[in-house]
Amino acid sequence: MKHTDLGYFGNIWVRQNRLDKKGDYAQGHKHYFDHVTLLTNGTVSVEIEGEPIKEFTAPTFIVIKKELNHLITALTDDVNYYCVFAIRDVDGEVIEDFYGQEHSPLSHKGAPDNYWKIDKL
Repeated sequence: MKHTDLGYFGNIWVRQNRLDKKGDYAQGHKHYFDHVTLLTNGTVSVEIEGEPIKEFTAPTFIVIKKELNHLITALTDDVNYYCVFAIRDVDGEVIEDFYGQEHSPLSHKGAPDNYWKIDKL
């Protein structure tokens, strides 16, 4: 099963993806801009339109070029990866300051009072 969590800070968008079991996959799709995928756990195969299938093992990153269909399939259990890209306008130009810190759930303004507390041993 695939799980996805979304988040952002400033103009950087991060999408965490988890593939629980070997054989799970992220449906093929394409983007209108290049982006990087940070593979943090597991091994995947990546099928990119017009290219041979490649395998990647964490920790590593995978560059996905714009306008090419791509499909990511788990070759091991417990795969975790992040798609990271700059937020863009309708013309594809990077937006310099999309959201302020007040919108981030992990910022000091949006986090619960005890989120940043460090317990002493």
